[in-house]
Amino acid sequence: MKKVLSILLVSLFALALVLLAVYGFRQYRDQKVGRILVHIERKGNRGFLDGKAMKAIIRKKNPVVGKPLKQVNVSQIEKTVSANPYVKEADAFLNLFGDLMVNVTERTALLRVYNRQNKSCYVDEEGNLFPLSTSFAPRVLPANGYIKAKFDMGTNVFDKKYRHTSLPVLFLLARKIVGNPFLRANTSQLFVNSRGDVDLFPELGRYVIHFGDSSEMNVKLENLEAFCKQVFAHGGWSKYRSIHLEFTNQIVCTKK
Repeated sequence: MKKVLSILLVSLFALALVLLAVYGFRQYRDQKVGRILVHIERKGNRGFLDGKAMKAIIRKKNPVVGKPLKQVNVSQIEKTVSANPYVKEADAFLNLFGDLMVNVTERTALLRVYNRQNKSCYVDEEGNLFPLSTSFAPRVLPANGYIKAKFDMGTNVFDKKYRHTSLPVLFLLARKIVGNPFLRANTSQLFVNSRGDVDLFPELGRYVIHFGDSSEMNVKLENLEAFCKQVFAHGGWSKYRSIHLEFTNQIVCTKK
């Protein structure tokens, strides 16, 4: 009898907890949205996105403040935020206090490319093209020259339309240079010459580095770094007019 009574009490307690949870959930769902809080994740203090401007867009296109939580479509809010070309990812949710939380990851520009018509755009760390901004201009590697490509924002350098352009090579090369502190500090510009090969221009000195095509990219950059460190150690960077990396396992230099 005691065992049956214990089971009954436990069952009633469990049922009470379920009913309390259901009641609490309904109360929560009927709660009205209070604030919109936007957090922007980016590299550096300044960037393309502005929290106040993003809140204004959300209020205009998704007026949720004062609405019951059960009427809020967070997926639609994420779509609204993600429509901004400078947004990489967006995550929206409602917290326990009834606030709309929007976490945004901003795109990081890796490269700025200029085509033959002098039209330019940014390429992010994943190879996606996105437009210039009137409010922010990051310091990134520029690439110009004989770049025969029409830029479509939102596309990727590895899309079929760019297969026969220099964009894929420029992206891969820029990513490796930026990922190497020494090479990044000593590279000022990428240039596509009339043959379609890539040339590098240094921060110091008046010489050009003929990188060539995309073959053996890692080996070429390793050789370049080793050569530059040796030359810089002896202050000899002003002696050269050009440095050629096109040849297998060797560097050919032309002196002034």
